[in-house]
Amino acid sequence: MSQQKALGAFYTAQHVADFLVAWALRKPDDVVCDPSFGGGVFLEAAAKRLTALAGSAQTVYGVELDKDVHAKISGALAEQYHIPAKNLLQRDFFAVQPGDMPLLDAFIGNPPFIRFQRFAGESRQRALARCAEQGVSVNQLASSWTGFVVHGTALLKASGRLAMVIPAELLHAPYARPVLEYLTANFARTRIMTFIAPLFADLSQDTLLLLAEGKGGNTNVLEWQDLASDADLDKPHVTKQLELAPFISGQRRLRHHLIDPRALEHYTHLSQHTHALADLADVGIGYVSGANRFFHLGLESKQHWQLPDAVLEPAVYRAKAFAGLQFTAADWQAAQVQGDAGWLLRLENMDTLTPAERAKVDAYLEHGMQQSVHQGYKCRHRKPWYVVPHVRVPEGFLSYMSGLRPQVVVNAAGAVAPNTLHLVRLKAEANVSMADITALWQTSLTALSVELEGHALGGGMLKLEPREAGRVRLANVSGLEPLARELDALFRASKDEQARALADEVILRQGMGLSEEACRCLAAAAKVLRERRYYRGRRSRVNDNRDSG
Repeated sequence: MSQQKALGAFYTAQHVADFLVAWALRKPDDVVCDPSFGGGVFLEAAAKRLTALAGSAQTVYGVELDKDVHAKISGALAEQYHIPAKNLLQRDFFAVQPGDMPLLDAFIGNPPFIRFQRFAGESRQRALARCAEQGVSVNQLASSWTGFVVHGTALLKASGRLAMVIPAELLHAPYARPVLEYLTANFARTRIMTFIAPLFADLSQDTLLLLAEGKGGNTNVLEWQDLASDADLDKPHVTKQLELAPFISGQRRLRHHLIDPRALEHYTHLSQHTHALADLADVGIGYVSGANRFFHLGLESKQHWQLPDAVLEPAVYRAKAFAGLQFTAADWQAAQVQGDAGWLLRLENMDTLTPAERAKVDAYLEHGMQQSVHQGYKCRHRKPWYVVPHVRVPEGFLSYMSGLRPQVVVNAAGAVAPNTLHLVRLKAEANVSMADITALWQTSLTALSVELEGHALGGGMLKLEPREAGRVRLANVSGLEPLARELDALFRASKDEQARALADEVILRQGMGLSEEACRCLAAAAKVLRERRYYRGRRSRVNDNRDSG
């Protein structure tokens, strides 16, 4: 699985490949290419499709970077489906020139989902160059699929077609907007197909099908079909026409079209009379230790090494430690038992230690060096290697990836946190307390805003990057410390819905004058989006368990 993940290789189900190929190949002499053919499912489908159209596999082309995969699969494709061996190139797709194969009628496949952190070296530079050749400027956060889509489009004939499995980031990631704009400026029709049940149950990446046709044309609308699952591909589909401009500008995401228009109207109106979280606080990632197993200590390790308290900072590691809206010293103590909290080793002020204390610290550092901790990527670039930078004690914490709901808590324990949590630090000019923010976060208005601004992962989790969290809307109400205490007690008693209803009553109805109907509408819209992304992940995991039984 690690090699598969490194290459971004998650192979497509045969019936999905068959569907895309049947749509893309329409004439017996169509020339087709899969730029990263992997297990060969698209090329197999293409060979069968062309044969059924009274053509042959002589016009089927493929490219594969991995030498072992290429050797294994290309031989099988040549033997079983008579695809010429010369048509199956073993190289980086971004090194492929138009003369290496004929211009294409169809470009198909499931390109690698390699994120920018691992998409590096010559291949990345080639991909960026290919995008630049077509006038597409993608930033350094772009994943590998963007280059495949742009370069593949450039290899198409006039009136050619593109049919691919790609990440849903096409419709929400800022780095993908130039690619969406490029597609709709170069094809007469661009259609996306989304699914309630994820296409890849084991992939923490939401995906969709992209079908673009009429190379050389353009459009100002995006066609959208939303299906329950890929089992419905061959059934009639309802198609919606979405205005393209709001997607290009970033003002709209696909999820805006999944909710009741009345809720969106309420939300849009309220956004003019509310704060963004970024107006009140800075949101950023926690520290990066480079070796959590060494720098994070539990009670047993602390006692074994007898490290002085002066070099140990209370730390919370993950959102499981949060029981209510206050993260207290008692919560920190309880979280230690579950391994969700402990201490961070902080060694900025070694000079203040006594000789006896320094000896114990030196012994622990020697232990780390024996484990090669100092040679890790982050550590070897630090001087000294054992000082963790950017450690801060914030006023609050925000969960980074969440199931049912993201959590915001007051840091009453005075703890620090790694980058598995976001730090919330109040701005000096903000006329609110951290307790106010935790109360405001519980309303249906903010629950809907969280779903609209964050982005769902394939397994149903909601991911909030710092910028996304900063855009979340909060009601313009303060002085909520008493309410925050009530809500804290309700969450600790697992009365989440009662807490939301109370927050809506006090903040939205009494504080902002919203009607009961408007509150219900906002709550229902938030629930639609939450259940779509959260329970789809749970359903896929249940189905996986059933299939394996």
